[in-house]
Amino acid sequence: MATDYDPIAVLMEEHQSFLRRLGEVRTDLQRLFQEGRGRRGVATSMSTFADFLAKDVDGFHGRKEEEGLFPILVRHIGSEGGPVGVMLEEHELLRRHQKTIARNVPKLETDLEAVEAWTAVSAATDSVDHLLALHIEKEDQVLFPMARAVLSPAEMSEVAQICQEIEVQLGVGPGKGRPAPRDLR
Repeated sequence: MATDYDPIAVLMEEHQSFLRRLGEVRTDLQRLFQEGRGRRGVATSMSTFADFLAKDVDGFHGRKEEEGLFPILVRHIGSEGGPVGVMLEEHELLRRHQKTIARNVPKLETDLEAVEAWTAVSAATDSVDHLLALHIEKEDQVLFPMARAVLSPAEMSEVAQICQEIEVQLGVGPGKGRPAPRDLR
C-alpha cells in the first residue's frame, strides 16, 4: 500500500464530491419539474440518489470512517457523547433517511399520485440535504483536525491501511484510481 496516502485528505476530497452531488440532485429535480417530466423523472432521480447514499456515502466513505478512522480516534477521545459518537449517530440517521427514500421510490414509480410516498421522499431528501452538509462541515472543521492533532504517525498509517484495504475490496484501490464517489457504481 502507498505510504503517501493521507486518509484525512482523501476523506475530505470525498466530502467535496458529495457536496457537488447534492447540488446536482437539487438542480436535476428543479429541471425535471421545469421540463414537465415531473414526478416520473423525479422518481428515477430519487432512486439514483438513494443508491448514491447507500453505496458511495455509506458503503464506501462511511465504511472507511467507521472501520478506519473512528476506532483509532476513540482510543484518544472516546466515543460516548463526544465528536465520534455524534458522527456515528448522524451516520445512522443518514442511513434511515436513505432507506426511507429507497423504500418509497417503488411506490412513486407505480403510482405517481402516492401522496404519502411523496411526502416521505421529500422530507427524507430535505433532511439528507441539510444533515449531510452540516455533518461534512463538522467532520472537516472539527473531527479531522482533531484526528490530525492526536493520532501518531503510526496510527495515521493504520487508518490509511484500513482505508486503502476498503478501497481495494471495492475495486477503487491503488492503480485503479479513486473516481469521484458518484462514479463508484
